Amino acid sequence: MSAQRSAEAAWFDDVTSDSGINFVHVSGDSPDKPFPAANGSGLGMLDYDLDGWQDLLFLTGTSIPVEVNRQEPRNRIFRNRGALQFEDVTSESGLGHAGYSAGLAVGDFNSDGFPDVYVTSYGINPLFLNRGDGTFAEVGAAAGVALNQWGTSAACLDFDNDGLLDLYVCNYGKWSPETNPYCGDQVRGVRVFCSPRSIEPVHDVLYRNLGDGRFENVTAAMGLAEVAGRAQGVVAADFNNDGWTDLYVGNDLHANFLFLNRDGVQFESAGERMGAAYDYVGNMQASMGVDAADVNGDGWLDLFATNFEDEHNAYYENLRGEFFDEVAHQRGLARESLPWVGWGTLFADFDLDRRLDLIVVNGHVDNNRRELGQDSPYQQPPLVWKNAGSRFEFLGAAAGKYFESRWCARGLSVGDLDNDGAVDVVIGHQDAAPALLHNRNRTRAASRVVQLRLVGTRSNRDAVGSRLVAGESNATPQVRIIRGGGSYLSAHDLRQVLVTDANEPLNVEVHWTNGRHHTLEGLRPGHQYVVIEPNLTETTPRVFQQGRLP
Repeated sequence: MSAQRSAEAAWFDDVTSDSGINFVHVSGDSPDKPFPAANGSGLGMLDYDLDGWQDLLFLTGTSIPVEVNRQEPRNRIFRNRGALQFEDVTSESGLGHAGYSAGLAVGDFNSDGFPDVYVTSYGINPLFLNRGDGTFAEVGAAAGVALNQWGTSAACLDFDNDGLLDLYVCNYGKWSPETNPYCGDQVRGVRVFCSPRSIEPVHDVLYRNLGDGRFENVTAAMGLAEVAGRAQGVVAADFNNDGWTDLYVGNDLHANFLFLNRDGVQFESAGERMGAAYDYVGNMQASMGVDAADVNGDGWLDLFATNFEDEHNAYYENLRGEFFDEVAHQRGLARESLPWVGWGTLFADFDLDRRLDLIVVNGHVDNNRRELGQDSPYQQPPLVWKNAGSRFEFLGAAAGKYFESRWCARGLSVGDLDNDGAVDVVIGHQDAAPALLHNRNRTRAASRVVQLRLVGTRSNRDAVGSRLVAGESNATPQVRIIRGGGSYLSAHDLRQVLVTDANEPLNVEVHWTNGRHHTLEGLRPGHQYVVIEPNLTETTPRVFQQGRLP
């Protein structure tokens, strides 16, 4: 492909410099190599003011030990003003948390229509309740979720199908500055971050939403306190199609967890039994980011996990809820990932051809490995694969100019930032500004996109755990899920994009978390819709055309 043709066909433009976003992340790295600094921070998309535009929340670390009374650096939120322009509204919002922030979960925990924000930290995790007037109140202690450990990713889910969003919080392990060992070459004075094996793993935490502003720690009662791992990424979805939301957790140098939800009263640890804990030869990997999607349209959710260098990223195909087959090599997803340290990742239909593509961002933990004679660059290339059916095709630099360069990336979030129907990407970088990548593919599918937002009434209001299925004659069904969590330390636009033939209406089946399902008929391409779940007195969803896609 010629350079000119490659530029014309590029999927993404980097629009960061013109966006108004001037955030710069701080990892807290220092000569002492405090371990939390290696793992970085995430970011999130959310429409906090319900104006129809996805806003951006960026998390940051700080120096360790953490100074609790400092003002900077702090998390920052930017309001989306349209046309890919953003305005810093941190001070008035109340979201400028100044702890050591790692990840976040965004969800409507009190079902008032406004998204709330839970932030995981090295230290106390705050919960920010959206007041609905553009401001947030920190209520973590009063809500019972002010966990004081080393949090990483988090996920919203309704594990008991009571219509309220619960919360799963990943914890990495036990660490303190006082117990931080020296790793590297002490004679030459080259210090690096220690191996994850130096960290004692701990169990994660599950909170049940009581519906009155409080949460209950049900980790032990649900059978989750018996297993410990250095948890990094988590995704919540129904992996065995039994109507209950399960959990998949990527662990660092520890077997990955697959927790099957048994009727909302217990979780069963089934990762090893079902083949989703290790790679295809049974090796334990150092997993960071995770995602779940029905990649091949067979009605069963597949799994993906990013891993450390010399460990290929793992892709697990779901064999009808009985077993997972790790087939990254067979599907073309292994070779290009081997040299790099993978973090944020997500499946999305970036080129609007009905198939789910894949993006992974990379970056090493150490910026001085070459001083030890190791060929391990700190900045590394991001990777994109196009779903070509039975295999994935690696795009490389053809995806856009951003992909021609190397970065030290961590968090990754996807969503439609300019409401044109195409999925954009935001990437967080260690000790640097983020990247906003505008999806150019909308112009090549202008009349084919249907965008849907689900609103639960009997299900949780965000409809997390719901599923959309669009089938057309002679075509593989498009299956899209409202996942909880996913990627690494990040949160995403919950709206879903489906693609139809030009100017042809689309019929979509909606499967709610409470087991009910309905068919939406005649959805017109080029439009945005809001679908409200039927309440006890209704038999069909209320469907509102929210707007027309440009």
